Amino acid sequence: MKIFIISLLLLSASIHLVAQSNKVETADTIKYSANIDAVSDTIPNMDLFGEDTPMDLTLKYDITSFIKNKFKGKYLDAELIINYKDYSATKNIRLKARGNNRREQCFFPPIYLNFKTSPIKTSELKGIKKIKLVTHCSSSKAYTDYILKEYLVYKLYNIFTDNSFRVKLLNMKYIDTGKKERNYERFGILIEPIDLLIKRTESIEIEANVVKATDVIEEEADLVALFQYMIGNTDWRIKVGHNMKFIKSMTKVTPKVTPIPYDFDFAGFVGTHYSHPQEWTSIENVRDREYMGYCRNNDEAYLKIIKKFIDKKDEIIETINSFNYLEERERESLVKYIEGFYSKIEDTKYFLSILKDECRKNDF
Repeated sequence: MKIFIISLLLLSASIHLVAQSNKVETADTIKYSANIDAVSDTIPNMDLFGEDTPMDLTLKYDITSFIKNKFKGKYLDAELIINYKDYSATKNIRLKARGNNRREQCFFPPIYLNFKTSPIKTSELKGIKKIKLVTHCSSSKAYTDYILKEYLVYKLYNIFTDNSFRVKLLNMKYIDTGKKERNYERFGILIEPIDLLIKRTESIEIEANVVKATDVIEEEADLVALFQYMIGNTDWRIKVGHNMKFIKSMTKVTPKVTPIPYDFDFAGFVGTHYSHPQEWTSIENVRDREYMGYCRNNDEAYLKIIKKFIDKKDEIIETINSFNYLEERERESLVKYIEGFYSKIEDTKYFLSILKDECRKNDF
């Protein structure tokens, strides 16, 4: 009986605490709703990254101040205008420059669009606070081609796996509210936020500084390595998570993680004028290729991933050829570059010797 009475008292205390907690939460919610104009009308319920139709975005902000202070990491107020199909909306957000190399190389650096003070409440972006915007970097036509080629790289990797960042092509307008009133119209890329990716793939993000080579699923690591070889990119590493995110599946029984590459502007496929081979490679031109995957003890692992690329050849070539935002001569050049890759891997015996000769130990 005594135990029963004690249990009732504990239950009563728990209910009281929950009620108090809910009271505070309700008060906070009312206060929050009264003071913040939530972005409930920003993006309708649609598969934003699953559709290839470009989105029209306009950003109004002090571009002069933004460029002057791009290294300070401070946010600026901005007005975001969205036009997509039959939908339009205007919201107040914040933005700041991002990126390491591109902040130095680009007159017009990449941007973080921050919705923290105005959380998105609809669509697949519900609850997302920050979204990466890849900008045109500079005003010349060459940079327009660069950004379209990098967009295409993301689309090519999507062909191989859902464990990849999806992208949205943008028709961007930048309206300067500062003194110089410099306005721009260029292509841009919206990159799928990592929070959306892990929700879509039913996974969690793992911090790069705790990941070792032996922690990564071998087939996934080989996929990344051969893809980077195909596009001629050496600006990545698994060991330190350089241009790499890591996720761990919550549905598959494995303690290992999956690597997800991003930032491809140093790839030979993109061919930016500021790109160069990284110090951990032996090549001298970004258009050359070097395999940076880990060494495997048997040929079967190599043969499995080679077959995967051979099976996707037609789809890869067609994706490039049908990308009409690039001029025909640019598409022909990209196809030729990819066919150079396939001329190697389709000679399996020869390509195996390349992989074994250039592969890295798992301390790389």
